[in-house]
Amino acid sequence: MAAEIHKTWNDVASHWDDWGPPLRPCLEDIQIMRDRVARWLATNPVEKLRVFLCGVTPEIVTMDWPHSIDLTAMDQSQRMIDAVWPGDIPGVRRATVGNWLKPGLAESSYDIAFNDGGFGFFEHPSGLRELLSSIRSLIRPGGLFVGRNFVQADQRESLAAVLDAARSGLIGSFHSFKWRLATALQPNVVEGIRQHDIWHAWTDAGIDPAQLPQPGWSARAVGTIEFYRDKPAILRFPTLSEFLELMHESFEEIEVAYGHYELSDRCPILTAHPKAL
Repeated sequence: MAAEIHKTWNDVASHWDDWGPPLRPCLEDIQIMRDRVARWLATNPVEKLRVFLCGVTPEIVTMDWPHSIDLTAMDQSQRMIDAVWPGDIPGVRRATVGNWLKPGLAESSYDIAFNDGGFGFFEHPSGLRELLSSIRSLIRPGGLFVGRNFVQADQRESLAAVLDAARSGLIGSFHSFKWRLATALQPNVVEGIRQHDIWHAWTDAGIDPAQLPQPGWSARAVGTIEFYRDKPAILRFPTLSEFLELMHESFEEIEVAYGHYELSDRCPILTAHPKAL
């Protein structure tokens, strides 16, 4: 599993600029996240905000933070760090290679922890439970977790419905289409869906992007589907209720927020406080 994920993220790193929302957070997502941090700071004043970031999402790293930060970002792919990390700044931010499940950091050493879209590679429920527990252990009592997750619709779409919507020009972004295609193919969250199977369904559909009216299907965007070809890594999309069920084991006072962009209803932003260890 780790090797499969590593190969995927190395490929993503090599073509980072070809990926777009909802796979990457958009400005609206960042504004919601910043608002949640500012709200927490209003009742939890700190000299410097200690932040742990799962991954190296540059949109989060370089956001207009409402307070001075000391941020540690952790990614298992050095190539990902080399490709997208905006650079270390002494006393402000640093990136390191590591494992979120065993980060090797002191418990309760951070005020806030972030995870943007990094849940889907973990087995359900065991791997996801372990990840949430690991993140919780890093946050101090009274601290804050902020995470954006990709979820399955409560009523799973059919593959035919997704393909018909694409052919009719009703899916504006190819990246939104990929997630809708993936969730339509997923039989359940335990089994998930292989990346290669997403590619296979796309090629079987025989859709010619050049014949579609929507501008979000550029050749560069459509080309990102090739990164799934022959990849055995499994993606898993829980429903929001399935994700919350596990999240409640490690966190409390969970709040859910949504943006207004395409497919934002399947990209909830969750904030919560860690339960006592």
